[in-house]
Amino acid sequence: MREDIVEQLKPIFKPKAIAVIGASSNPRKWGNEMVLNPLSSGFRGTIYPINPKAKEVLGLPAYSSILKVPGDVDLAVIVVPAPIVPQVMEECVEKGVKGAVIISAGFAETGEAGVALQEKVLNIARKGDIRFVGPNCMGIWSAPVRLNLAFDMAPRPGTISFISQSGTFGSYLFEAASGKGYGFNYFVSSGNEADLTNVDYLEYFGQDPDTRAIVFYIEGIRDGREFTDVAREVVRKKPIIVYKAGQTPEGSRVALSHTASITGRDEVFDAFCKQVGILRVYESFHAFDIAEALSREQALPKGNRISIIGSGGFSVISAETAAKLGLEIPKFDEEAKAKIMEILPPHAPVPRNPIDTAGGSTMLMTAKMAEIVAGLDYIDGILMSYWGGRLDTLDDMEETLMATKIFASIPQKSGKPVFMTSLRSRMVGPVYEILKGAGVLFFESPEECVRAMHGMVEYANILKKSGIVKNYER
Repeated sequence: MREDIVEQLKPIFKPKAIAVIGASSNPRKWGNEMVLNPLSSGFRGTIYPINPKAKEVLGLPAYSSILKVPGDVDLAVIVVPAPIVPQVMEECVEKGVKGAVIISAGFAETGEAGVALQEKVLNIARKGDIRFVGPNCMGIWSAPVRLNLAFDMAPRPGTISFISQSGTFGSYLFEAASGKGYGFNYFVSSGNEADLTNVDYLEYFGQDPDTRAIVFYIEGIRDGREFTDVAREVVRKKPIIVYKAGQTPEGSRVALSHTASITGRDEVFDAFCKQVGILRVYESFHAFDIAEALSREQALPKGNRISIIGSGGFSVISAETAAKLGLEIPKFDEEAKAKIMEILPPHAPVPRNPIDTAGGSTMLMTAKMAEIVAGLDYIDGILMSYWGGRLDTLDDMEETLMATKIFASIPQKSGKPVFMTSLRSRMVGPVYEILKGAGVLFFESPEECVRAMHGMVEYANILKKSGIVKNYER
C-alpha cells in the first residue's frame, strides 16, 4: 500500500482550516448546513465562509472569494452549482488548498455533458495537486478533529470507518447505526469518485491506527485489481465488511444512473469477496452489527461452537439463526449438565445447550452458569439474554454487583467472546457501562447477536487462512 496516501488525505480528514465555498445564511441551503454542522460538532479548526454577497454567515466573517481569506486553507467544501465548480477549483489551486469535498451534483451521473464537466474539474485539481471527495456526495465525518459535514448531529466517536457510494442511503445507515450506540471514526460519502475512490479510502483507513473495522456500501468498483491488492493487505490487520447494491439487473441499472457506477455480475463479486477475505452481508444493517463486534477488544473465537443462555423464546430464535449461519451448538457433557442443573430453577428443563432458564433465573444465577460454560473447552463463544440487575434493596445491589463481576471477568479469563441481547432501554446505567467496558457486547435482538458472533468466527477463519491466526479450529 502507498504510505503517502496518509499525507495526501490529511488535509481532508484532519484539516486545521476549512473554507465553505457557497456558504449561506439560508437554512434551506446546503451552504448553510456546511457551516452550521461543523460549528455544532465542535470542529477543532477555523471555518471561513465564502459568499460574495454576504458580510457574515452564522456569525462568522464571510469572504467574497477563497483568495481573500487571510490564512491558510487545508480543505475546501464546495457547494456551488456544477458549472461554477471549475472556476472555484482554479481559485483553490491558486490559494494552495490541498483537499476538497465537492457536494455539488450535476456531473457524470447526468450524462455526457456532466462527464465532460467532471473531467474538467479533475484535470484542474490534478494539475494543482488537490485530492477531492465527490462530486455528487453528502460530505464526511472525521472524529479526530470533530469535522461534521454530513449530519444534523455529530456522531458518536468510535472505531468503525464507513465509506458509502450513496449519500442519502449512507447517511441513513450511519444515523441508524449511531442510534444503536455504535461509534464511528470516519464517514465518507464518496459520490461519483472522480478523484478519490474506494481504494484510496481503504488504504487510508487500513493504515489509520484508530480504525478497527471498515464498512463499505458499494454500488460498483472502478479498479478491481487494485482494490483486490489493497484489500488483501488490509484484511490481515482489520476486517472489511461490504454491503453491495446492484445484486439484480434492475439494481445495476439504477446504480449506473445514481453514481455512474457499473456494478458487474453479482456472482463474480461474491466470489471476489470470498477469495480476498472480505465479509459480505446481504442486508444493509447487518454490516454494522458485525463491525461493532470486530471493532471491540473481544478475543476472536477459536472455533464456531457456541453456547446459548436465556429464556425459551430467546434460545429458540438464537439456535435457529445460528444453525442457518453454520454455527455449532454442542451438547453439554454430563458433568457440565450436572453443575448447571444445581443452579437452574427446579422447573427448568435439562440444560443440553441451549440453556433454557425458564424465566426463573436471576442475574447472579445466569452469571454462574455462564462462568461454567466459559470453562468448557468445546465452547468458543457465549450468547445470552440480559435483563439487567435489580437495585431496589441492599441485597439486590450486592447480588447485582457479584453477577457483574463474574460477567465482566469472563472475556479476559476465558479468551472467549460474550455477547448479550437486551432492550435498548436497559442498555443504560453503571452495570451496562461496566460490562461494556469489560468487553461484553450488547445487541438489540437475538438475530443481531448471532450474526455478530458469526462475523467474529468468519474473520477468525480469514486470518487463519492468511497464516496470522494459528489456533483457530473450524
